[in-house]
Amino acid sequence: MPELPEVETIRRELAPRIAGKKIKRVVIPPDPRGCRVIRRYPCRRRFLSRLAGRTITSVGRRAKYLLFDLDDGRVLILHLGMSGQLLFRPRSAPRFSHTRLVIRFAGGDELCFVDPRKFGEAYLFSAAEEDTLVNPFALGPEPLDRGYTASRLRESLSGRKGPIKAVLLDQKVVAGLGNIYTDEALFRSGISPLRPAGSLSGEEARKLVKSIREVLREAIRCRGTSAADRQYVTTAGALGGFQERLDVYQRPDRPCPRCGAPIATTRVAGRTAHFCPRCQV
Repeated sequence: MPELPEVETIRRELAPRIAGKKIKRVVIPPDPRGCRVIRRYPCRRRFLSRLAGRTITSVGRRAKYLLFDLDDGRVLILHLGMSGQLLFRPRSAPRFSHTRLVIRFAGGDELCFVDPRKFGEAYLFSAAEEDTLVNPFALGPEPLDRGYTASRLRESLSGRKGPIKAVLLDQKVVAGLGNIYTDEALFRSGISPLRPAGSLSGEEARKLVKSIREVLREAIRCRGTSAADRQYVTTAGALGGFQERLDVYQRPDRPCPRCGAPIATTRVAGRTAHFCPRCQV
């Protein structure tokens, strides 16, 4: 699933291209197996008509959500799910396979939401109209914000007996982290993914916050991680680069870059955790 660095990369690429552009129309291509991109909306026509003619004033991000601010005060929200891609191209280009939604702009360009596994979704958000089917603003703190401190993290971990990795995946504790960057941040801070979250000391919380920030910023500089499935790509269809710098994620049985011990795996909260059993305690 695209995580904070991948979504932030897409945001940075799209913002100068589509901010200020007028949406001519939004199209959902026919799918014999059924439309899922707006599956929580019973009336497709109403959803699409609210977007036609609107101008995108800015492009933002909250956690793993992309936010397209519209000139009527609403926000078009896209969540990329497990395999979603946003590809910007001229309308004359051939249609991509697995295209679930197309935003056509006045002038001829279009933005294609491609999603082979169909877990991605589109929403309209309006606080004024209480249209808040999904509210990304109600999530936990952004890990790159100045207000995200070790003391704030430790407060959110207090009394929790579950594994630290499971707690970090909770978007109400910290927004935007997923499987890749929890594994990498825990490795850099020397903390086992199985440690009870509430057992972290103040110094360990400080190291963890520092590692989270470092790994996210580095991944953003590399334009995200295209992991083994290679499903994440930039808006131009290019792969990210952070997969070349991964220390533990998707490296089972390979030597730890610090001590040489084989990277181990275990299941935490239904996910595979990758870690060094010697370096992480």
